[in-house]
Amino acid sequence: MSLLFSIDITLLLLLEGALIARLILRTNRLWLLLSLGLPIAAFLNVLIVFDWTLLGVPLTPLSLLLPHAIVTGILAILACKVSVSHQKYEHLPASKGSRNENILAAFCLALIAVSFVYSFAHAVLLPTFQYDSATNWTMRSKISFEDQSIAFDTNEDRGMAKPQYPFLFHALQITVNQGQTRWNDAAANAILWLLSFSSFLGIFLILRGFLERTSALVTVTMILGIPLLSLHLGQGYADIVLLQEFLLSLACLLAWNKSGEGKWLMLSGIFVAASVWTKSEGLVFGLLPWLLIVLSIAIFMKEHRKAAFRNGALTVALSIAWPLFALSRGFLLTPHGSDTSVAFHPEGLPEVLLGMFDRGSFGIAWYVLLITVPWMIVEVLRKRDCRKELLPLAWGLMVFLEVIFVYLFTPNVQFLQNAQSYYRQMMIPAAMLMLTVCAWFSAHNPPVETQSRS
Repeated sequence: MSLLFSIDITLLLLLEGALIARLILRTNRLWLLLSLGLPIAAFLNVLIVFDWTLLGVPLTPLSLLLPHAIVTGILAILACKVSVSHQKYEHLPASKGSRNENILAAFCLALIAVSFVYSFAHAVLLPTFQYDSATNWTMRSKISFEDQSIAFDTNEDRGMAKPQYPFLFHALQITVNQGQTRWNDAAANAILWLLSFSSFLGIFLILRGFLERTSALVTVTMILGIPLLSLHLGQGYADIVLLQEFLLSLACLLAWNKSGEGKWLMLSGIFVAASVWTKSEGLVFGLLPWLLIVLSIAIFMKEHRKAAFRNGALTVALSIAWPLFALSRGFLLTPHGSDTSVAFHPEGLPEVLLGMFDRGSFGIAWYVLLITVPWMIVEVLRKRDCRKELLPLAWGLMVFLEVIFVYLFTPNVQFLQNAQSYYRQMMIPAAMLMLTVCAWFSAHNPPVETQSRS
């Protein structure tokens, strides 16, 4: 019965998020809607948990599941009344493909399957084993489930640290455990694994709106091929959840670049807002750079100014409640109190370079990016009418510079030198830049057969 409860809750969240995606995108692409369902529902879920936290309502099956059921019912009625809009970039038809393309696609699928088989075993079949998860992430979820309220312990007597962290991660684990007589670690990690699976499927399907199947597969494979990222698919840390939200938002931004349709910018903003509720880095790595991109759109692209301001305001409105709440409770908006102490630490510079190019956590990712990022910039600047294609790249570069600043100009240099968190954070710009350059090169260098059809 406990397994059935978790499955039913997951299906409810999946349907709810898919209906929201249907209302935003106005498309009948069923697999795209289903893939976006869980990431969107996870965000709505944390907003519900936040409301109950403000009102002091206990987190029970009734208080958590009834709102989702009501919202799903309303969304279903609305979805039936919404007509499908014309899509400039709906879905490129699958081509027969050459023999080499089919072999490459099969190879990519095999590599992706290996990553997810490994991650499924570690996330679902094995108990929580990551150090930070046992002292903060899953531990905080378990304590909050037992308390029936989000835990904000100011000490570590009960085994959790950093009460200043936002709680999308925790809220999702708590919700899927409703109906259980006691904490179910497998269900808590399984919902996060499903979130990862659906997020990367969603990224692939968004890319399929403007890329050939093989090109989209290669792009996703290159991202999942970053060794550290594949390890994080085994769950336990919120870094992978944060990264998935960034990549979904970035993929939507790429889709907006191709189509100019405001709905993609709206969806991009929703995923950025979700990142603010996931980890403190969501504010500085996600919301602030994204708002700079939207401001650039408003300034330099007059035809999109209205959509930029509207969706920027929506994203801020969906994000601002958490920082205001944290500050009102006396919490920091950074992981450590010393993060605002700025001074150059040159002793960290060798480790920054060795970590990117020598330690193995990123494989060949930074070697690839060292060549392709400048190449892409030069090519785009040569085509004056396509400079908006630099906007997604600018986001990844801003995050890269922010990570470098954090570890070379703040006391966080200690976490660089002891390899505690630098690699996890550098994984984020690596994946974002990889998505951007792979999608750009694929779009500008289509297979021979595609060119002939065009």
